[in-house]
Amino acid sequence: MQLGSFVMKLPALLAVLLAASASVATAEPKQQENSGRVSYNDKEDAAAQTLHRDGDVVELASPTPAKHGKEFIEVGPDAGQFSQLRVDAHDGTVIVRRVRIDYLDGKSQLVNVDKVLNKRNPSATITVAKGPRAIDSVVVMTERETTGSYSLQGIVGSQTGGIASR
Repeated sequence: MQLGSFVMKLPALLAVLLAASASVATAEPKQQENSGRVSYNDKEDAAAQTLHRDGDVVELASPTPAKHGKEFIEVGPDAGQFSQLRVDAHDGTVIVRRVRIDYLDGKSQLVNVDKVLNKRNPSATITVAKGPRAIDSVVVMTERETTGSYSLQGIVGSQTGGIASR
């Protein structure tokens, strides 16, 4: 009798095992990040990088609302060496107060920009101190009351002549 009850339970046991293995096989696909600022996949970052030449403009931050007030932007050593940074008004009006550049060597540069960016005055350029240099991160400080957005560009190489430098 013992053998008969085991044989009767065998199909039920197989059904449970099949159901468990089917749930493992139908796991959700990997979701893609939509921010473009911080990636946790080094392989994708390395594949996306290209070598930049002098004068190339590299987007370091996509359009960002100024209402955040303070935005931390990771750049990193693989982005290249920049001689200038440029804050561009994307839409509306943006008041840029200060920009802090943190270099890979641990030193920082704080630039008082104090400039209103809009369609009439679309950008503010900052010359990198002792540039061109590799940048670890950039902090852009804006007035929160404005409704516009801005983007951050890096200019590769040996160009000079920024309007806001220190």
